Amino acid sequence: MALQITASHDLITSTLDRKMKNNIARKSGLKQVTGDVYKRRSNWQKACDFIQASRAVSVVGKAHFESKQYAQAAILRKNHQAEQRTQLLDRDLTDEEYDAQVWNSNGVQNRLTREDFVRYSQNHYTAKAGATPRNVRAGKISHVGHALHGICEMNAAPTGMTYNILRNTTLGSVDEKSTKNKALMFGLLGFIGVGTTELLGARIRKAADSATFMGQGLSSVLIAFPIFSSFMGLIGTLTGVASQMVVEKQAVSPEQQSGLSEDLSKNLQKLLSQLKSIKDKPELIQVMGKAMQGRNHIVNKIKSDSCDAQGVPDILNDVLAVVDPTKSDIENMRAMKQALGSYLQVEKPEGRQATMWARYQYAKAVTTKESHYVALVSTVDHMEVAYPHAAALKDARRWTEEKGAPRVHDALLNNLAKPAALIDRVANTNISTTLKKWGSQKYRDEQAAKLTDPRRASKNRFKGEYMAKNSHQYRPLTRSLIRVAEGMRLFNMNVVLASNANLSRIFNNATLQTQRTLGTGPSSRVMGNSVGRFFGGALLAIIFGTVIPIAADATGHPSTVSTNGKLPVDFSMTNIGILMFLLSTPTLAVQGLAQLAARIEGWEGNINKTVKNGTPTITF
Repeated sequence: MALQITASHDLITSTLDRKMKNNIARKSGLKQVTGDVYKRRSNWQKACDFIQASRAVSVVGKAHFESKQYAQAAILRKNHQAEQRTQLLDRDLTDEEYDAQVWNSNGVQNRLTREDFVRYSQNHYTAKAGATPRNVRAGKISHVGHALHGICEMNAAPTGMTYNILRNTTLGSVDEKSTKNKALMFGLLGFIGVGTTELLGARIRKAADSATFMGQGLSSVLIAFPIFSSFMGLIGTLTGVASQMVVEKQAVSPEQQSGLSEDLSKNLQKLLSQLKSIKDKPELIQVMGKAMQGRNHIVNKIKSDSCDAQGVPDILNDVLAVVDPTKSDIENMRAMKQALGSYLQVEKPEGRQATMWARYQYAKAVTTKESHYVALVSTVDHMEVAYPHAAALKDARRWTEEKGAPRVHDALLNNLAKPAALIDRVANTNISTTLKKWGSQKYRDEQAAKLTDPRRASKNRFKGEYMAKNSHQYRPLTRSLIRVAEGMRLFNMNVVLASNANLSRIFNNATLQTQRTLGTGPSSRVMGNSVGRFFGGALLAIIFGTVIPIAADATGHPSTVSTNGKLPVDFSMTNIGILMFLLSTPTLAVQGLAQLAARIEGWEGNINKTVKNGTPTITF
């Protein structure tokens, strides 16, 4: 069945359009001021983005979106070849001929059988979609790998996970920028830190050290949370390998073809909506081109030999050239399909020229071209724009924290409401009704809506989350304190508490770069993350189990607070929970000072963000 490009009249809404523009601006180093006005992001904001990128949700989201985008690039490339063959034969290809040329070609099959696509493509590797029994099995094995990924994340940061579960079980769900969250960090993290220290300490004391490493017993390394995450990373890597050994190339079923065509059509239509906005506007074309190069702009995704003299990628120029605002969406989308298909072509070595080295270079050139398409379409098809499969792709840790804990919270309050009803009858109170209200998602949604309701701005002005999101409404001292408090929170949560994630990130990026350099296909974010977790967890276990104890021995043993000999508790700076408790103290203090300063300095009112005179802006 030939590729079907369709347009939907209700796909592009004003909300979606603004989200796409915001994503393009964000990736190009801009931030929204108000409405359609943008300015350059500060170095502080860029640093915050970089720090928060270590979260596992980013890895899963990138793997999901990139894997389907690489498949779309391969389909466009092969479809263009099929259309050229149609012209050469002067007739339409039969369904069998087209399927062999496009859907069942090695180029498309290689992208559909990548581990990232197998794991995160919704409903593609199911019997209902027409997958072969072997591929259904490969999909199930990969889903096991996703489950192991969740277990790995649980053990990678047990202190943070325990805190999030306790917080969400107690309060349902809390904005991380709120004063409540900062207060709970101060109140809970110390106890969690002591608890994890004592749990591991008890297990280590019971384990006999049959071997030592750097003068320290190996039990202190082997019985540690990071080693469990490292082990799960290893098992996750092996699961991915097993899935790749099982998956096979198969004839793409009509149901699978329909799903792939629909996704491609939506991306072309979304891309078209933004190309219309920037056509014949050099400044906005530059913004789009810079967005394609990547958010951090450390290493450009598209090299200079694939850009024009102004640095605009050739693929963007090619697709802009065929867009005609006077034509219908479907006409423009078909023209874009032709332009993109043509751009993605790479001359294939034939005959005596098809040496092993030539085939290797050809495969790398194809991947490079396809990566340009991914860079282009990721400006509009991104988890920051729309993430319809986010709930289905939650790992075990995120589900436990974000779904499981609030459900326990609701169940506890609703169960307490039953005996409270008896008190209401006797004392003529409304305790039961209040508990039921607090124990509902509807109530939490209403509270979140109140925070963004402009009519309630004056009532929200001293709330921590409102202040963090609207710092421009406060005077200089208050603004400074707000930013310091938020900076300390980000450092606590994304650097100290995420020490395992940050170490793993180094090995993850090294694995991805090695794949890109030596391999012929796109690097797998799934496999890179598993390998990163394996090495990062192992290194952190060694640091916690040997390096830090050696340093502690050299500087004196950590102090012990005695409870009359019944339960000695070690308060050590080597414990993440204790360290987080100590760091959360000034965070909460600065937040309190910010709220005090807001009351003294005053509130400017519910004003929109403005740009200082002389600050360059862009209207998009």
